[in-house]
Parts: sequence; C-alpha cells; structure tokens
Amino acid sequence: MFFYFLFRLGQFLAWILPRSLAYCFAALICRLKFTLGRKERVFVINNFRIILAQDGKNTYKYARNLYGNFGRYLVDFFRAHQIDRKFVDKFVRIEGRENMDAALAQGKGAIGLSAHIGNWELSAQILGVLGYKISVVALVHSNPRIDNFFNNQRRITGVKVIPVGVSVKQCFKALKNNEIVGILGDRDFSGKNGILVDFLGKQMLAPRGPVILSIRTGAPIVPVFVIRDEKNEHYFKYFLNKPIYPQSSSDAEDNIRQLTQHYVKIIESYVKRYPDQWYLFREFWRAEKVIII
Repeated sequence: MFFYFLFRLGQFLAWILPRSLAYCFAALICRLKFTLGRKERVFVINNFRIILAQDGKNTYKYARNLYGNFGRYLVDFFRAHQIDRKFVDKFVRIEGRENMDAALAQGKGAIGLSAHIGNWELSAQILGVLGYKISVVALVHSNPRIDNFFNNQRRITGVKVIPVGVSVKQCFKALKNNEIVGILGDRDFSGKNGILVDFLGKQMLAPRGPVILSIRTGAPIVPVFVIRDEKNEHYFKYFLNKPIYPQSSSDAEDNIRQLTQHYVKIIESYVKRYPDQWYLFREFWRAEKVIII
C-alpha cells in the first residue's frame, strides 16, 4: 500500500509541476537514492565496468546519470495523459516508421520488440497515438492497485495490456488481426525457459518467447527504441529498425537461438550507444550468466 501511495504522490507532483521542474525534482530524488543506497550503487557501478569495458571515473558518472534518467522516465510515465499527437509531433523524432509499415503490410501483425532502455512505455504509447493498434505484454504486479495504476497509464493512449501468464492466446489473436504486440526482449520473465546467447562479451539468458511467437505466426520482429535526447531532456528519438523475418529450419532450437541472437545484438548496439539509459539496478553478471532486471 505504501508504494501505491508513493506512485500516486509522484503522479500528482508530475502533473502540477512544470515538466522541467518535475524532471529536476525526480532526478534529484533518484540520485539521492544512488548516493544513500551503497549496496545497489556498488552493483550498478560494477555493471558499468562491464558494459563500458573500463574502470574509473566514467563508471561512476554513468551510474549516477542512470538514476537521473530513470527519474525523468518516471515523470514521463506519470504524465501519460499528455502524450497526444501534438506532443509526438513536437518532441519526438521518428526514424524508420516505414519499417513498421512494411512489417504490417504482410497482414500477419508485427512484434514490436524493445528493452528496458530509454522509455519503452513511450514506444508503445507513441504507436497508439499514431493510430496503430497495439497491445503490450506486461508483468502482473503483486499489488492489484499498483497493477491497475500502471495499466491505466498505458491505456490512456489506446494501448491494450496483455498480462503475462495469459498472454499466448491474446498475442496470437492480436497478430491474427494484424496488430502490433509489444514485448521486452532483455529479460526472461519465466526465469527457466530462456536461451543463452552472446551479449556484451558474456552470455545472456534471453527470452525465447518473441522468436517462437514470430515463427508460429509469421509475424516479423521490429526492434523499437525510444531514446531521450542527450542534449535536450525534453526531446526523444524513436528508432524503428528493419524487420527480422522468421526463417524455417530443420533444427528448431538452433533457429530460435540464431533469431534471438540477431535481436539481442541490436539491443546490445543501443546499450553501447546509450549506456546510462539502460536501467539495471541489481547485480548484472553472476556465475558467468547475465542476470537482467
């Protein structure tokens, strides 16, 4: 219950404060957490030593920036009611919209695959505002009030929510209707059914669901990422990458691994370009495997 009221308080402040001031306040609070939370801070800095392949002042700087960016992300999520066509036209530079249109032109739907980088919620909301029919697969929060709060924020812009656990049939139905299904590809929600692929020089346990869904339905995977502009925090760059089309193979497991590796390499390229916008707050590598939150 405490966290529910904390989220509602955050939403209230995000609504009443000017956007710049809300960003500043949220970044300050999150950076304070970075300063006071020693255990978490050590994890995050160690993560950056691996992501940046270096040690020293840069790791601390990027880790601190990560918290500030996460605060700004929360403000954007709380202000979802302000995400409309006017906002998109003014603050979002879209690159590669033709890639999503080409994927949908097949009539089999498209899997909009993103990661916990930049503003993944906004990637779905923008598509909803632009008139695309889109559903997102989302974890169910243990607190029903928080779960409803999160999902209501998503629905404001016309995004439908498919809860993890009951998602398979609804995903098939949405794709059959030539809609977009949004999935995050940098975390194995099951914790046991992932597939090992290379990522940042290590092994990563990635979800196999996006690729299996693509193979079974024929829907291409379109990697999509909304990144905050490094020079102006109010603006975003929306990258819609070329579709990854499913391939048939006599070796099903190897086929899944290759297609998963393909999209993971794309995620990796964005993590390298925008390391302080990929939100990791726990230990990243453990026992030679990647643990992603």
